[in-house]
Amino acid sequence: MMKRLRIPLLTAGGVVLCAFVLIPMAFDTLDIGPEIVEVSKSMLHMPSPTPTAEVAENFAITAAAPKDAAEAPSKYRLLKLGDTDPVVADIHERLAELQYMDGDEPSEYFGEPIEAALKRFQRIHHMKETGEADELTQEILFSDKAAMYKLQQGDEGEDVESLQERLQDLGYEVEKTNGYFGVATVKALSSFQIKNKLDATGVMDTDTADILYSNNARPKVDPTPSPTPKPKSTPTAKPTNTPKNSATPKVGGDSIGTTKTADPGTQPESTPKTGGGGNVSAATGSVDGFIATAMAQQGKPYITADEGPDSFDCSGLVYYCLVNNGVKVGRMSAKSYAVIDSWETVYSTSDLRPGDLLFFWNSGRTRIYHTGIWLGGGKYIHASSSAGQVVVSGWSDWAKNSFSHGKRVY
Repeated sequence: MMKRLRIPLLTAGGVVLCAFVLIPMAFDTLDIGPEIVEVSKSMLHMPSPTPTAEVAENFAITAAAPKDAAEAPSKYRLLKLGDTDPVVADIHERLAELQYMDGDEPSEYFGEPIEAALKRFQRIHHMKETGEADELTQEILFSDKAAMYKLQQGDEGEDVESLQERLQDLGYEVEKTNGYFGVATVKALSSFQIKNKLDATGVMDTDTADILYSNNARPKVDPTPSPTPKPKSTPTAKPTNTPKNSATPKVGGDSIGTTKTADPGTQPESTPKTGGGGNVSAATGSVDGFIATAMAQQGKPYITADEGPDSFDCSGLVYYCLVNNGVKVGRMSAKSYAVIDSWETVYSTSDLRPGDLLFFWNSGRTRIYHTGIWLGGGKYIHASSSAGQVVVSGWSDWAKNSFSHGKRVY
């Protein structure tokens, strides 16, 4: 029995001897011992080691940046119908610059014309059409990414109806003038673009609109030109045998047998001009009737691309009053009316007469973007996008600084 237990007992004894005697003696000999560190209370809250620059940058992007963006105040605040704010005037001017609405003396009041123009702007930029100037809308509007106004398939509204009516007037069939830009309107507009040497996109962009609403728009069927009458030849008188030293008899100061030069006023009229603004036939109405028609429209709402009888934009009002007072003219933009060659140009406000058309520059003086009718006494009537209706306005500083010239129709 003792023999069998001897080996396990010796093994256990050797382990105890090493653990409690030999190993401690070795630590004492080598002077190896545990270092005692006093832990202070403050050390319990020591920060973690500083991360590398790359890790810190990634942390700032993934964590700090969203927090900073949320806390940073926006330079734009929400503006909507009925608000009054100086920024509204900037919004108005920018929308007019991009041709979403008529130009006019900018107003700080957020009216319905601005709301409608913003909806068009949001539609073209694939945004929700709220008509409100929220932060995103203003960010895009005042950036170089803002697109110019255009009309394309799927759009609808008064501006589309005006486009359809203009195409119809020029002989391009759109089937229905219902204010919806469908396949028929695309085909008609493409035909117009081909005839007028434009890219056949079927989209009414700025270049297309400038031609379409001008006196140079070519109809689907070109009118047959009137033949220019040939001047009649004057027979040459046969010489007679006049006695020598005899005076040639005179009749009315001209020698018999000579050809009298025709008076310039009797020469055939030249063909109408095709460059510039072209010509418009003389008015058969009166300036008094023209002004009376305009004054009767006071208070009617301003709506972009409308030409009456219930609502107008600035050039639409001029068009309505002209055609109702003996002027055969097409529906044009203010820019196009401003260059009609057959209407006398008036450069000075001191030379204006009641009934003269007025034309105003945009802020950069690069484009005519507003028109009205001079009444005299420092006043004019116009369809105002700022006022939202047809109004009589005084000759303000804006009018004085923005005035380009006048045109005398009557």
